[in-house]
Amino acid sequence: MTPRIVVTGAGVISPLGAGIDAFSQALWSGATGIAPSPRFPGSVTSEFTGFNPTPWLGNKGVRVLDRGTRFLCVAAHMALSTTGLLQDAAAEGDPGLGLVCGTMFGGVHSIATFDWSGLVEGPAFVSPMEFPNTVINAPAGQAAIKHKLRGVNSTVCAGLASGLYAIQYAAEFLRFGRARYLMAGGMEEVCDEAALGFCKLGLASPMGVVQPFGSDRDGTAAGEGSALWMLETEETARARGVNPWLEICGFGAAQDAHGILGYQARAEGATAAVEQALEETGIGAADIACIIAGANGSRTGDAMEARALRNVFGSRLETIPVAATKAATGETMGASGAFSAVSAGLALQRQQAPPTAGFKCSDSGLRLSSQPQPFNGEYALVNAFGCDGNNAALVIRLWKN
Repeated sequence: MTPRIVVTGAGVISPLGAGIDAFSQALWSGATGIAPSPRFPGSVTSEFTGFNPTPWLGNKGVRVLDRGTRFLCVAAHMALSTTGLLQDAAAEGDPGLGLVCGTMFGGVHSIATFDWSGLVEGPAFVSPMEFPNTVINAPAGQAAIKHKLRGVNSTVCAGLASGLYAIQYAAEFLRFGRARYLMAGGMEEVCDEAALGFCKLGLASPMGVVQPFGSDRDGTAAGEGSALWMLETEETARARGVNPWLEICGFGAAQDAHGILGYQARAEGATAAVEQALEETGIGAADIACIIAGANGSRTGDAMEARALRNVFGSRLETIPVAATKAATGETMGASGAFSAVSAGLALQRQQAPPTAGFKCSDSGLRLSSQPQPFNGEYALVNAFGCDGNNAALVIRLWKN
């Protein structure tokens, strides 16, 4: 019999707040972290201003960690603490405890800074202390060192779908019995390269307002943070006397790339991903009570997602509460799927879809609102569709024995 994979805890740090409770309260209040950047003049971003990791991590070893790695380490600390799995500093660590991190760029600022120093000043002048941060799996590796995670340690890079892929990857490891507990989710940072890249590629909203599915949408804003779930099997959770929050039910993925920055307008890959997730769960479209969309304010990307949802749900789509949480968090890139998954889990626990911050009107035909939307149901759908052709969908269920 295939083990049931459950969620028993979470760690979240984002511009909406530090910790799952602060994140939940801000998201359901309709708040947004999107504002003129205090670090990059002229840019509108979603940043954690005044971020200080020492309340969670202490001072030892923090200086050598870059911003994104600090986010991940703090989120991991939160997830471990809430589940009673935080390792003793004097112990060797648990070989069954690990981490799967989804990211789009990793520590791209560390990579660029190190390479630039080598090119401009010469190889003799680069700092060896900065080198460990110049590989994309450095954040996951540093978190493993910091928290004595001796089990699976993997980094998944699949564009905007990275966070959902990481959750599925971890769930499969647990089903195969290759780990006992795995944190899974994503992390990303707003840095010079991200802020400038969003502007140069025409992704950033000229109005400085992110309006997913909005009639006047004109782009998005770079966001940052880290969101992790603690995953384990139902059997392991019961043995520890832990009550699960949620169950990981079905996952779907499809690739339909035809250009590096071009969404597939017919939404064939996105449609297939959602259909796969429903089929693996063993439910029909009528069983989905809430949808957390991956829309980020892109005219073509949001239209593609709306088409995929109409392809799957048909006329019933108008009755399903939909929330586009990137109106609050910004486009957190590789972490976005994880943030959406956490939001979906909270929605099931509250039986209420979060508001889409600042929502006014839409031409998508979706049931969006600037206020929380009550519902009655067990299943939620999470989407993460990227302009590089990576499409992922996850179905989760409110835990019931």
